[in-house]
Amino acid sequence: MEGFGLPRRIENILNTMIKYPSSRSHILMIGPPGSGKTTSAKFFVEALHGNSNVAMNSKSLFGRTLFLNSSDERGLEAVRGRVYPFVRSSFDSLFVTTGPKVIIFDEAETLTDQAQIALRPLLDNKPEKVLIIFLCNSVSRIHPSIIHKFLLIPFEAPNTSDFKMRIERIIGSEPSKTLTGIDVQFRRGDIRFFLLNPTRFQECAKLWKDIMTIHVSQLNTVFENIITKWPYTELAMFCLYLADLTGTITTDSLKYIIRITDTDLIRQCNMKVCAKLLSTWFEQSVRLKLEQWPPPI
Repeated sequence: MEGFGLPRRIENILNTMIKYPSSRSHILMIGPPGSGKTTSAKFFVEALHGNSNVAMNSKSLFGRTLFLNSSDERGLEAVRGRVYPFVRSSFDSLFVTTGPKVIIFDEAETLTDQAQIALRPLLDNKPEKVLIIFLCNSVSRIHPSIIHKFLLIPFEAPNTSDFKMRIERIIGSEPSKTLTGIDVQFRRGDIRFFLLNPTRFQECAKLWKDIMTIHVSQLNTVFENIITKWPYTELAMFCLYLADLTGTITTDSLKYIIRITDTDLIRQCNMKVCAKLLSTWFEQSVRLKLEQWPPPI
C-alpha cells in the first residue's frame, strides 16, 4: 500500500491487515468526498489477494469481491438478493485461492436501518471468510448496533503534494502537471471532482488571476461572465476563500456574504443581479482593502 499518497498511519493499518490475517477486522472508512476512500479500498483488496495492479483486476477478483453503491442498492432486498447469495457462493476464482471474500459498500450511510441490521450476522463473525468494508462521509447514520463491529479509519482531504501523488497514479503525470495548488486546496483535495472534470484543472488559478488583477471598475463585467460558468454559491465561496487567504475577511463581510447567498434571495434575483451583489462585495471586502496603504489597524 506504499506510494499511494496515503497518511502513514493508514498505510500501516492496511499493510498490517495484509501481512497478518489475525489482525484483520471489518473496516469503516470515513472522510469527505474525494479523500481517497474508494480508491484505497480497491487497492487494499488488490493487495489482500496478492495483486499489485493499480486498477481492480476484474478477472482475478471475480467471485471474491462484491462492490455495491449503497445509494442505488440501499434496501433490505439488496442485502438479501445480492450479499447473501455472494457469501454462500462456492465459486472461487481460478486465479485467486486465498484471502476472504470482500464486500464493499460505497456511501454506506445511505443503507436503510433494516439493511444494516441484516448484515449483523456477517459482522458478528471474524473476517476470515467474509470481510465487510463501509465507505461513508459521516458515521451519524450508521446503525449503533453495528458500528462497534468496525475498525474506523478516518480520511482527511490530502495536501497538495499527496494529492498530486495520488492523482498521478490514476491519470499519469502529464495531466497532473497542469494542476495548481489553489485548485487543489479550494476543491478540498477532491480527486473525484478532477477525474470527472478534466478541463477544470486550472479553473481556480485563472479566476484568481482575473478578479485579483483587473481594474475594480471592470469587476462587475468579469463576474457577469464568470457566473454563466460557475454556480453562484460556489463562486461566492471562492470569493470568501480568497478573502480568507488574503486576510481581508471581517465579521461584517462574512455576515453580508451569508445574506447574499440566501436561497430565497437567489430565487428572486436573476444572474446579473447576483453578479452585481457579489462583485460589489468582492470590491469592497477584498480589493479595496488590499489597495489601502497603510492597511487599517
